[in-house]
Amino acid sequence: MLNEAWSSDLDWGTMIWLLMTTGSRRGEVCGLRWQQLDLESGVVTFRRSTGQIGGSLWEKDTKTHQDRRVTLDSEIVQVLREHRARCEERAAMLRTAVRRDGYVFSPSTDGSTPTKPDTVTQRYGRLAARLGLRTHLHCLRHYSATELIAAGVDVRTVAGRLGHAGGGSTTLRTYTAFVQEADQRAAAALAARRVRPNGRSAPVID
Repeated sequence: MLNEAWSSDLDWGTMIWLLMTTGSRRGEVCGLRWQQLDLESGVVTFRRSTGQIGGSLWEKDTKTHQDRRVTLDSEIVQVLREHRARCEERAAMLRTAVRRDGYVFSPSTDGSTPTKPDTVTQRYGRLAARLGLRTHLHCLRHYSATELIAAGVDVRTVAGRLGHAGGGSTTLRTYTAFVQEADQRAAAALAARRVRPNGRSAPVID
């Protein structure tokens, strides 16, 4: 999905990359402004979200009504730097500039208007259909969560990145099977490294 999106449109590929890296909601990415991106520190702060009903758009709080800071890896930081450079180049060609409070993903050259959340969902659906895949946009959020859990990241940290309320209870409830699988691997890894008493044979670990 990412390779196909990236090869067809660099801006579209950047949005998909950010969604799957941060596990953010579509409205949060559509509502993301350049002021909320600190590429020097490698941190994005989700403060607002773009809502949509039909053709009407509005700005609203995040789902939990709280700001959320998410650390970005060096690769996505570079991708976002290149995206910013493309936006500035396009604006300069039309003798304008990217607004300081402009949206990171915008159909307007100066970044004055947000991308419609429904447009993102529909475009992702067409991409999946073209590739013959049964998936939807929200699966990128699940991908981020399950990959973090599989990597051994604790549930509270995963919850913080996703913007789940309840100190991790929502994350635990949603991804119970993945947490259990990670916990089983942790137990097996500990058993494999544990020092055993003399004369006691090592257990067989499948």
